[in-house]
Amino acid sequence: EPEDVLVINVMAEKDQYFKGEELLNVVLSQGMRFGSMNIFHHHEDTENDGCILYSMANLVKPGTFDLNSMSKFTTPGVSLFMPLPLESDSLAAFEKMVATARAIAIQLYGDLKDESRNVFTKQTIEHYRSRIQEFERKHRLKSPA
Repeated sequence: EPEDVLVINVMAEKDQYFKGEELLNVVLSQGMRFGSMNIFHHHEDTENDGCILYSMANLVKPGTFDLNSMSKFTTPGVSLFMPLPLESDSLAAFEKMVATARAIAIQLYGDLKDESRNVFTKQTIEHYRSRIQEFERKHRLKSPA
């Protein structure tokens, strides 16, 4: 069970939608792969094994995707999320998640938002990095040396 989850929402502009095929092309180009729970995951390595670094769900409930209908699919946005603790380098995984979110936003003309759907700024990124560092510091204190 994750103790904390970092979230970046990528939202289409007001009254707009991301097209399924375009979204699929961007996330695949960023190394994400369709997998368990019918959502996309970015694994530690490109062969889809190793731990999952972060995942992407549809903002529309139930949050899943149907690969067979991506050509007819639209969504107002997606949510990338990274659970903590992670079995890998959390800061590096977070940086990859930010890069993927930015790629989606740039290529599909979307906006980055935080977990409360406020504008995702440089300060937000620093706050998330601090959360990771603080989480890992507390985790090291809990675990036996």
